[in-house]
Amino acid sequence: MAPDLRRLQHNAQDADGYRGQILRYIDPAIGDMSLQSPTPQHVQGLYSALLERGLSGSTVLHVHRLIRQALSHAVKWRLCIRNVVDATTPPRPQRRQSRTWDVDTIHRFLKAANGSLNKDFYHLAVLTGMRKSELAGLKWENVDLTRGNLSVVTTLQRIDGRGLVEVQPKTGRSRRSIALSPDAISLLHQVRGRKIEQRLALGDVWYDTPYVFTQANGKPVYPDEITKEFARIVRSAALPAMTLHGLRHAHATLLLTAGIRPKVVGERLGHSNIAVTMDTYSHVLSGLQEQAALAIDERLGQRASGVS
Repeated sequence: MAPDLRRLQHNAQDADGYRGQILRYIDPAIGDMSLQSPTPQHVQGLYSALLERGLSGSTVLHVHRLIRQALSHAVKWRLCIRNVVDATTPPRPQRRQSRTWDVDTIHRFLKAANGSLNKDFYHLAVLTGMRKSELAGLKWENVDLTRGNLSVVTTLQRIDGRGLVEVQPKTGRSRRSIALSPDAISLLHQVRGRKIEQRLALGDVWYDTPYVFTQANGKPVYPDEITKEFARIVRSAALPAMTLHGLRHAHATLLLTAGIRPKVVGERLGHSNIAVTMDTYSHVLSGLQEQAALAIDERLGQRASGVS
């Protein structure tokens, strides 16, 4: 693809991501206001509400920048007098170590989740590192079990006052292809087989939707409900505290400690650039320094032995 065309494609994907952010976070709070109506207090209240919902400081900061840029254009075009966002204080993103599980704990969790309707959802999260909204929005048409890959092109989000809404991934880089391991391919074959059995058993009361993961009657899953069930399973199995998002971190940590390059890991996760991967998993990468030091001695030692 020519550079100019690639740039246009990325810009279009980014626009879809911004649209999704507006739909999920901004519209429910101040979307009905005219451009002249919002005050700094309105916008600051939005930040507080998003943080109380559990969104990270980085995500809220992104929302801040999005509103600020939109109102800057409005001021430039004389649609409003001032940019009220300039009088707000957005949260500072805190750099924190991602909590994750080791292999034994992951196996303990999957065993504890075995009786759950969403067990396959959790398992594929570990195998692919996909976000919960991406898994909820995954459609069979975007899964190629013959070639062994899937494409992340839509997400499913619950939006206040609108219920479940299908939106574009959060950024252009989030739209991606993920190679599937043999275990992941086998898992998805099993999921498809179970869906066929459920559809035949329920007959006319089955809701025919295109999604890979559904409720028992075929309706789309609610990501928030899966998050709550995940927490219940973790508590009942007395596992180390971790959020559902931690399965994504577990996937990345397993790959990095296996020697997979950060760039490849970032591509699987849909990070905007390698700097995000390096920053998020710096604690894992620093732990590999000793292995790197030993590896260089081993390689040079082999060469020295060959020369002598």
